This record gives sequence, C-alpha cells and structure tokens, in this order.
Amino acid sequence: MDRHSLLEVARVARGLTQEAVARRSGTSQPTLSAYERGTKSPTLAVAERILHSLGFDLGLQPRVTFREVHGERGGTYLVPDQLWRVDPPACFAPIDGLDASGEPRRFNLLDRDIRIESYIWLLRRGDEAQLFKHLDAALLVDAWPAVAPRLSPELRGLWAPLVYAAGEAAIDRLLIASLRAGARDPALSPRRRKNLVERLKSRGLSAEDVRRLLR
Repeated sequence: MDRHSLLEVARVARGLTQEAVARRSGTSQPTLSAYERGTKSPTLAVAERILHSLGFDLGLQPRVTFREVHGERGGTYLVPDQLWRVDPPACFAPIDGLDASGEPRRFNLLDRDIRIESYIWLLRRGDEAQLFKHLDAALLVDAWPAVAPRLSPELRGLWAPLVYAAGEAAIDRLLIASLRAGARDPALSPRRRKNLVERLKSRGLSAEDVRRLLR
C-alpha cells in the first residue's frame, strides 16, 4: 500500500473528514487531499505526524514472498519464506472455503477446533490472498501440534521449519523479557539468569548480542 492511500485508509478508519484530520495534524486540507490522491508525497516525518494524530503508528512489516511448489502427487502448494502476524479482530474473521466433499463452507475462526480445520484447508488449498488475510503466525504455532499430523508428509515438511522458526522467535522474546525483569527482580537468582543467557547463546546470539538486548 503506498503512502498516500495509507493516510486515506487511516482517516476513513477513524470516520473523519479531511478537514478534521488537517486540523488535528497541523496540515492544510488541500495538502492532505493531495497526499491521499498521490499528486504530492509527504515526507516520512509528515506521514508519521498525520498518522499519530489519528492514533496510528507507522511501522515496519516483513515482506513475505511465496513460492509455488509442485507436489509429488500432482498437487500445487504456496509456501512463504516466513510467517507473519494478522492483528485481531482480522485474524478471527470467517473464511469462505470448501469442506472435505468440495461443498462451500464458512469457517468460524473464533472456534479453535474449526480454526485448526481452516488452517489445514489454507495450507492445502489457500491462495496468496487468503493466506495473507487469515493465517496468523502465533495462532498457527499454537495449532501446529493438531495441524501437522493431518498434513501430508510433503506439505508438513514445507511448513514445519517456518513454524519452528516463529515459535523459537517467540521463546527468545520471552527469555529476553525474563532477563530484563530479572535485572530489577531479586527473585531471579544469578544461576537462573546465567541459564537464560546460555539458552539465548545456544540460539546463535553472541555475548555482546545478549548484553545489547538487555540494555
């Protein structure tokens, strides 16, 4: 999504007019209109200021690419190079797909058991748009023990490294949070702290990496 359309999406999401947003952000209405139409480009600082006035942050999102894998039995799968997050409530939005007999079905992702079924369907048959819209990394990691046994060995082998990588990244964040809290919490013994540091090092972080993360 380009920057001017992002500003428009943020404004519409808040239900505000261009005039209202211009007053909030210290920008003129004609200038804001030009940004939204793409006839003028805001600087990064200006775009951030406008988005902040609407209660949004301008952040970085991983650029995910897909490759098409032709299965041994004739099937074709789309496999990403990494997993991504889908913020709520979008990650629980229903999916319109097909059941095992090929009949149309709406999957209710608020139900965990049905979400597992829907993820199996997405991994087997989902197109790029459906995967991006509905497949959340954290929810897939959580569901993976139930999803994996119901996939073909081939498809399971394609997705398992991505799931494990995402899960290990989450573990790393928990370890770092524990260490940071331990710096202020006497309940975390030096031995416990040392063990946590060693676990981080075992994941490929150097001693300097760990020190930098704890600053």
